[in-house]
Amino acid sequence: MLDLKLLRKDKLELRDYQLRAAESALERGNTLVVMPTALGKTFVALIAIAHLLAQPRNAGKKALFMTPTKPLAVQQAQRSADLLEIPEEEIVVVTGEMPPHKRQKAYDAARVVCATPQTIENDLENGIIDLRDFCVAIFDEAHRAVGDYAYTAVGRQAKQTLGLLVIALTASPGAQRQKIEEVCEALGIKNIELLRPEDEDVQRFAKPVDVEWVFVNLPPQFASVRRILSQMLAEEAQKLEEKELLPRSMRENKRFLLSLQIRLQQKIPYTYRELSVIAKMMNLLHAIELLESQGVVTLKNFLEGLNKREKKSRAVLSIIADPRTTEIISECNAIIANGLDHPKVYELKRIVGAAARAGQSVIVFAHYRDSVAKLLAELNALQGVEARFIVGRAGEGGMKQDEQKTLLQEFRDKKFNVLVGTSILEEGLDLPAVDLVVFYEAVPSEIRLIQRRGRAGRIKAGKAIILIARGTRDEAYLWSAKHKEEKMHRTLNRMSAKLDAQKKTEENENAKESAKEKKRANAGRSHKKGQTSMMDFT
Repeated sequence: MLDLKLLRKDKLELRDYQLRAAESALERGNTLVVMPTALGKTFVALIAIAHLLAQPRNAGKKALFMTPTKPLAVQQAQRSADLLEIPEEEIVVVTGEMPPHKRQKAYDAARVVCATPQTIENDLENGIIDLRDFCVAIFDEAHRAVGDYAYTAVGRQAKQTLGLLVIALTASPGAQRQKIEEVCEALGIKNIELLRPEDEDVQRFAKPVDVEWVFVNLPPQFASVRRILSQMLAEEAQKLEEKELLPRSMRENKRFLLSLQIRLQQKIPYTYRELSVIAKMMNLLHAIELLESQGVVTLKNFLEGLNKREKKSRAVLSIIADPRTTEIISECNAIIANGLDHPKVYELKRIVGAAARAGQSVIVFAHYRDSVAKLLAELNALQGVEARFIVGRAGEGGMKQDEQKTLLQEFRDKKFNVLVGTSILEEGLDLPAVDLVVFYEAVPSEIRLIQRRGRAGRIKAGKAIILIARGTRDEAYLWSAKHKEEKMHRTLNRMSAKLDAQKKTEENENAKESAKEKKRANAGRSHKKGQTSMMDFT
């Protein structure tokens, strides 16, 4: 039975599926909660926190809520203060920006700690924090718990801490069973709670997102540029094919080329020449992708940028020296001079212009920063559209977190109606609900597809439009992400069933062992009684 006296139930609508997920975690142990965006993963965590902090056995214990970024940590602290019957001063945000002695004081005074995992990892290593002081640890955006990300280091210690419950939250753990298993292993997951919009008790709360694919055809002028790039790529591929290192069918497969690069780096017989060929192919593939998905302006900027690099690899020098590179740039200039752009630009302007006239708010996702700047100019030329851009902190023109926060608040206050950004908008920021999400290009990742799509339909029904250039990587990426998402749900269902079966087996074994212990105890009492009777008789 859940003890929710620390939860301000008048401030939130408790839903059966949230209560069920929290109860499952409390009963079954470390749990991965997979739930679509906007269905309340955070509330599942807060229900569990409220219950555990209310238990007498946890007197003096704390709750840890980890998020990938500081803005999210601040957001979760605000939600905790709003929804938990805990003094606000006992809910703290801890980041690496605080000196260690202040973090120590914050930990000592807190009942709920909201922090970035990097800070927790460092403070665990330095003995500033001890997980034995906590009864629950929340890992938000838990799909990040792979490789050397800080979640894995914290997870290792969490698994070794008796009495500490781990709750991992994500909308999309990935399609690969191996990756999901890696997340589960890193965090000691014993139970999976998978909730889907079509589930009976979720349906009425899930806000539908209508997904539309808009296909465009590349203009014939692009084909000539594509042909030159493909010829340059084929010449490099042939060098590897002759040494039986590269199957012909894998010429344009980036993943295969990357794996080949890693294998060659580990083998002495292969020289720098082969690695340089792979590097050149990767640059040419990138150029082709820019042409197909972004257009000639972005391609031209990329090729001209190669010559501006301070340190030029052998592969880059080879591309610069090839007279065909100059020919491509010349063709790009001619296409630009004729006023021809990528057809996706025209579709984007049509879609966003119509949304603006309907009074809708829009988020536009674009993969490349160069594209963000270009699209911003195009959209702001439209009547009724005021577009602004947001980028991450890294790189030239990066934005500080305070700048991002101010911009998002202005978007929330409807001071402008179109937000254009890169992958930073996928997670890690507290975004307002929007009516329409536009993908300027398809993404091959099911995680990114789910994260982007989830930015619409948070409060009311929304729409997502994906722009796709026919016969290009756009189209391949679309189907790849769609199939991966379907595979993710199948994999999670199988893994959940397997964990349930293991749990049932353990319970049966424990029940059998308990029955044996009871039988031995009864036999011991009978034997003792028999001895006593014999003594009495004698």
